[in-house]
Amino acid sequence: MRIATVTQNLRIDNSITSIQRQIADAQLQISTGKRSQVYSGFDGQDVRLLINLKEQRTSVESYVTTIKNTQVKTKTIDAALVTFTDITQDLRKKLYEQVEGLYDNSALALQTFANAAIDQLTNLLNQTADGKYLFNGTDTDAQPMIDAATTKGAYVQPALSGGFAGVTAAVTTFFGTDTNWNNVTTPAPGSLRARIDEGVDVTFGELANDDAFEEVFEVMYAFANVNFQPGDDANYEQLVNWGIGKVEAAFELINDMVGQNGVIGAQMKTREEAHSDSLTLLETQILDIEDIDPYEAVSTFQTLQAQLEASFQTTSVLRGLSLTRYL
Repeated sequence: MRIATVTQNLRIDNSITSIQRQIADAQLQISTGKRSQVYSGFDGQDVRLLINLKEQRTSVESYVTTIKNTQVKTKTIDAALVTFTDITQDLRKKLYEQVEGLYDNSALALQTFANAAIDQLTNLLNQTADGKYLFNGTDTDAQPMIDAATTKGAYVQPALSGGFAGVTAAVTTFFGTDTNWNNVTTPAPGSLRARIDEGVDVTFGELANDDAFEEVFEVMYAFANVNFQPGDDANYEQLVNWGIGKVEAAFELINDMVGQNGVIGAQMKTREEAHSDSLTLLETQILDIEDIDPYEAVSTFQTLQAQLEASFQTTSVLRGLSLTRYL
């Protein structure tokens, strides 16, 4: 039998220190439920897999964030377009009411409606989300519509007594020049775009100077500025029929915009749901690597604690030996 040496004592001390470190790790695992707080605490293969899974999770989360931000914009656009169609439909209804021929009684009501609707429609096309204009393509920092007061002040319409052709020519010429009523640049800026998945982009948005919007504004301005007088019936009737034709065509086109915007919204919702499923799977895989079985952690802690106690007892015995006791 050998008497304990300084080297043996050092080895025992190192062993005790190692066990104490393992106990501290086990305590941390019990308190956090995680196998390790750093990558070095995992096996090499698990580290590579964990890094890959977390990168995938980050990518999917970024797509989800993009979708949510884009949905705010498409929903705002949808609300604006739906309201635009509602006002256009009301305009069509009021124009049909004029056909009854009681123009001296109904012209003023239509004129009042058109004046108020111009302000509403202009504000709708100047809608923003996150401080960005939605009806000016990628030029989101520029207000697409000139304010209604300025446009109303710039527009000049001849008297209806001068003939139907003169009134329609004036309004068509005015709105045929974009700079008279909107700020959309030429050539028109591209559509808004968002990447919602790897290699998958959606384009969305409408331009304020779209022909459908222009048609409605032409009719609105024509009737907002008409000054019906006795004897203008024939010209007014022509103006009403002209307005009905333009509004009905515009109504269909704007409805198509609503439908297309809805298709984009549905596409994003489908992608968002798929991403949600992917995130659930990725999170499960990550937790399978990161998390530790609490029973396993407690069992390891108890085993290490017993080893530590045994080591302390052994150290105490060995350090209590002397030559006299040995003999």
